[in-house]
Amino acid sequence: MHHPQHHLLSLLLLLLTPAHQALAVENLPAGVDITEDTPGQVTINGDPTGNSTLGPNQPISATIFSGVPGPSTCRGSVIFQLTPPQPPQPGGGDGGGDGGPTKEEACYNLPRVGGCGKFLASKEAGCEARLFSEPGCRMYLNTAVFIPEERAVGGQWRSVGVRCGVPAPDPDSLGPPPLAGLMRRPPAAGGQVA
Repeated sequence: MHHPQHHLLSLLLLLLTPAHQALAVENLPAGVDITEDTPGQVTINGDPTGNSTLGPNQPISATIFSGVPGPSTCRGSVIFQLTPPQPPQPGGGDGGGDGGPTKEEACYNLPRVGGCGKFLASKEAGCEARLFSEPGCRMYLNTAVFIPEERAVGGQWRSVGVRCGVPAPDPDSLGPPPLAGLMRRPPAAGGQVA
């Protein structure tokens, strides 16, 4: 049975911990907006440019970690690092020689099971990593698209197939989102549907 004193003590300890003090408004980074949704419920919106892109010349990198995804990045130690050269720019070069990554997939075996990865590249590079549960790029699990911001991708992989120069799909060929017709906008302030 829980006693009211136990809840009061827990709340008091929570309010006095350094972690709670770190959430004070004056300790938040610049460009962060806090909106109170309901009493006791807030939304914290960061500056969307906080994860800035370096443009088409952003280095391509894949980093695989031994741990799992955490709240903001991968946990564990780095077990695999890949930094291939930039793919040839469309319309540039002769299409041969040491042109960097192409649409041909290169398979990389990991030294041990990876649990989290970060796949960074500009959108123009068109890179993707197919993730496999067995060495030799066997037993396909998932595909991670390289993006221009750090985002942890979780899983259990033994090998990674990387290719770049993959063109982005034409948005018109994708069609509308599957649930687009089922979504309704909330009523406006005057009761009218927006």
